[in-house]
Formats: sequence, structure tokens, C-alpha cells
Amino acid sequence: MNGLLGFAVLTGPLWLIVLLLPLAIFIAVKVSKRIQPVATRFFAGVGIFLLVFFIPFADEIAGRAYLNYLCATQAGVKVYQTVELLGEYWDENGKPRFIKPNGDLDRTMLGKRLSEPGKTIQYSSIFGIDEDHQQVVDNITSVVLGEVVSFRHWGGWIHRNLNPAGRSGVSCAKIRGSKLWEGFYISLFTLGSTHK
Repeated sequence: MNGLLGFAVLTGPLWLIVLLLPLAIFIAVKVSKRIQPVATRFFAGVGIFLLVFFIPFADEIAGRAYLNYLCATQAGVKVYQTVELLGEYWDENGKPRFIKPNGDLDRTMLGKRLSEPGKTIQYSSIFGIDEDHQQVVDNITSVVLGEVVSFRHWGGWIHRNLNPAGRSGVSCAKIRGSKLWEGFYISLFTLGSTHK
């Protein structure tokens, strides 16, 4: 029984497509039969089918396109100010010691010098898009050194409301990976001038 429930959860939105496909074909055939001349009947039938079949998914398609636009134009890394760190934070080749191999900051080395508050705001309720901000703040000066801005699309109304597996969003692809975060953290710090 659990296997059957798992299958239903994973294929939830697919059931809607299976039910909607014959309905769209039925409506397209019924309506296009009334269209004269016969030459335009086929094109009208195809147009009606596409209209009926894709209307429930239109916000998913438009939302994904809008997410791609936002990721290309507004998402990314922003550095507002850099901080000088003494030579002990850098190795003999000038590489940072405060970055872990996975690209994260080494909290034991930097102590409580930095904090990374994050916030998420709803960007578009129509398209189900949120805007994420991950900041790096210098706790000594309370200055925001930089931030990574990304967007997350939670799917169309079908995915958000009929997906029993829970919500899962798609975020900007270019705001992922340890190399991006490592490069972002390194860009916030410079080697102190007295120790170069």
C-alpha cells in the first residue's frame, strides 16, 4: 500500500495531464466541427486543443520564463565593501585560509567577525516567485560587505496546490555551487597592506 501511495505522490501532476489530454481533444473536435470551411477546421482544432490543454499550465510556463529573466538581469553577487585581513588569514601563496574546501567560510578562523543574515521576500505572488538575499555583515562596523541575490520559483498553481509531496522550488542556476560562494567570499577580503 505504501508503494502505491508513493507512486501517487510522485505522479500527482501527471494524473491531471492524463485526464486533461482526452478532454482537450474532445473539446477541440466538438468545436472545430462547427467551423467552416474545412481547410481551416484542422488549424482551428489544433488551436483549440492547445488552448484548452495549456491554460492550466500557463502560469508554470510564464513563471519559469520570468524566473529565467530575473536570474539573468537581477540575480548575482554584489560586493559593497572589502575588509583588510592580516597576513595570518592568508597562506604563503596569498590564498585565503579562512575558506573551507567546500567553499564555505571557516568560522573557527574568523570567529564572530562576520554574520550572514538571510531574508526571503515574496517577489511575485502571481508567478510564485520569491527573492532571496544572503548578506555578509562585518559585526565590528555593522556594514553590509556584500550579498548574493537569487530568485526561487515555486511552480504554477497546479504544482503549488496539488502536489502532495510538498513544495519544492527552482532557483537561479548561476547562484549555486561552491566556486561561486568561494569567489564571493574571497572578493570581500584583501590582504592587509602592512603584511603584503
